[in-house]
Amino acid sequence: MRSKSERTSPTQRRRIKKNVRFSDCFDLEQAEYAINTQVEKGSEKYTHLTVSNGPCSSASELQLQKYFWLPTENELRWLVGEQCVHLESVRWFGRAITGVVRVKNLGYEKKIEILYTFDDWTTSYTVKGAYTESPSPQEDRFSFCIFLPFLKVDLCIYFCIKYECGGMAYWDSNCGGNYKFACDAVAIVEGNGSGERINCSNSSFNPFFDSDCSIFF
Repeated sequence: MRSKSERTSPTQRRRIKKNVRFSDCFDLEQAEYAINTQVEKGSEKYTHLTVSNGPCSSASELQLQKYFWLPTENELRWLVGEQCVHLESVRWFGRAITGVVRVKNLGYEKKIEILYTFDDWTTSYTVKGAYTESPSPQEDRFSFCIFLPFLKVDLCIYFCIKYECGGMAYWDSNCGGNYKFACDAVAIVEGNGSGERINCSNSSFNPFFDSDCSIFF
């Protein structure tokens, strides 16, 4: 059963003027490709570089890191059954964060909103989720994309998910802690054609770090 989103008037102090909608995961990959059109396959772009003389060169790049776990498939099905909505997956590249939300199919008319903040909810913004598919008759998937206005060291973004259906609202706030991304500076030491990354920010060790989901440029 397909579902769709309804337009609502934003209640946030500020609002996103453009809604980003993806029909399926293929469109997400196309968006990623468009952002990386100037980046050759296998190459990397670095921002805020500092190069030193010598046999080895050092540099630093700004890198987004996630600070939360994602559930396994069995855990996700249980969570959706219990709380009706949960973050399924997330990817990030450059200044874009894309994700997939899975919801319990409670009715045809559904509205998914992702609320996010850069200043611990003093101000907040909203993007809408777009229906992509139904993995089962009991569940639907929605995709979303958040574009960050800039990257800087120690920038933190928190987001949570709101699901409305049948006059009821359901939330996924990562057990009350919200989903967190932080921007860290990572030192790059290169020599003999190889490179090593070392986190040079003041943030503590991140046990949630997953480099496989991040594309740097």
